[in-house]
Amino acid sequence: MTEYTTRPDGRFGYRVLDPMPTREELETFYRETYYRLIDEGRRAADIGRSRRGGPEADDQARWLAETVHRDIADTIAAHTPGRRVVEVGCGLGDLMVSLRGAGFEPTGVDLAESAVEAVRAKGLTIHRGAFTDLVDDGILPPDSVDAVLFVNMLEQTFDPVANLLAAERILVPGGVAIARSGNDFNPLQEAAVAGLDMKRWWISGPEHINYLSFDAVEAMMGETGLEPVDRLGDFPMELFLLLGFPYIGDGALGAECHRRRVAFERLLPTEVRRSLYRALAQAGMGRCLLVTGRKPPVTPA
Repeated sequence: MTEYTTRPDGRFGYRVLDPMPTREELETFYRETYYRLIDEGRRAADIGRSRRGGPEADDQARWLAETVHRDIADTIAAHTPGRRVVEVGCGLGDLMVSLRGAGFEPTGVDLAESAVEAVRAKGLTIHRGAFTDLVDDGILPPDSVDAVLFVNMLEQTFDPVANLLAAERILVPGGVAIARSGNDFNPLQEAAVAGLDMKRWWISGPEHINYLSFDAVEAMMGETGLEPVDRLGDFPMELFLLLGFPYIGDGALGAECHRRRVAFERLLPTEVRRSLYRALAQAGMGRCLLVTGRKPPVTPA
């Protein structure tokens, strides 16, 4: 079994997996292995809940629609009037369903056949393949969409800058790219490692390649011609560890901590929650990051 660690990227300040898989190895993993590991309970508990269905999955879908999905929909609406959205690495299409319900016109992109089947079963449009290839081949043409979403995807792609460049190509002037990712090596994680003598539990190979931060994502967006316009954090799950709830490796305690986080967020008015999470984002904190970059609009002659 491969022992993974990380090394500095060198350009944008984040860390990358070491040893690094090849692009072919990564894409094969997503086509053939990823969803099997989810079904075995070894990856992505949220996707596993969705695939199992039932009351727990229904409640998760409502919570995501109330929080992450609403944040993304409102962010798109705040920065561009258009409704055409491409979600890269769309998985089972739950975000696409929320966006359709909010009046957007979503199209998905994914490598996994099981994802393609699930999305089409929901009556949604999806292209199977690598996003950059679909852009290069003209299937997703230049200046054709208003928003491109990378939700829990850039950290798992072989080349995040190439994906952001492809997004910039297909966005209309004034369109936005939104990246959501784990906020890795953040100050609270490192405090837990140092204070509780823990291993860096968030390192997960071979699929989690890039260990991103707010500053790194904004720097990559700037490099690709996208102007960062907003950053939003979310609940700092590492607080549970620092408060004496050692949920890492304990499925039951992890589920309880998740339930407490959901209950907390449901008690907060949306704008109060966002104000709190924007403040955390400015300090580089929050378990996940949400960064928005805008393609500059055309300046009138």
